Amino acid sequence: MTRFYADIHRKKDDSCYRITYTTDGKTFKHTDSPTKIPAEAGDKVYVDVIPIMHTDGFIELLKRGVEVYYLRRLTLIKATRQKMGITSKSARADVRVLMAIEERWFKAVDETYLIMREKASTFRSLQKTIEQYSNRLDSASEDEREDLLDMVKITEKKLHRQAKRIVEEAERRYSAYSILVEELGISG
Repeated sequence: MTRFYADIHRKKDDSCYRITYTTDGKTFKHTDSPTKIPAEAGDKVYVDVIPIMHTDGFIELLKRGVEVYYLRRLTLIKATRQKMGITSKSARADVRVLMAIEERWFKAVDETYLIMREKASTFRSLQKTIEQYSNRLDSASEDEREDLLDMVKITEKKLHRQAKRIVEEAERRYSAYSILVEELGISG
């Protein structure tokens, strides 16, 4: 079993995420996709964050039999960096910091968690969009108000559709979900 530690950060040009990883804290490699980390069945990958855009890549790692863990509290990076006396905020330094953090601060993820998280993220984005349109309504002219109301209605339909997708996925993935919903008398 090999442990991979990876820092996932935005590229300087903000085009996508860059992954800097190591197994020993001395030799570092870089990739743009989690699927390019050479982890095999039985290996463990510890990361600081799992960006939504890399959900499929991490699911692929899980399907290969790799265990994936993410840091539950990002504030530990800063605290551990200070304890270690590291002033650099480079990706390599952050990977070394990750290696020094106790394993109990990492949470194992599975496919269900990643998929539900991705769906919830889309739902939250739609909620924020509705909120933005609604906030603009107050200062909009009559013509703009009509367009904004149309956009709110369309986005609300999309929000409802995404909520249905979340419910359907939860019913498939969580056996207790249907029982709980039925017991509580919740209906859509």
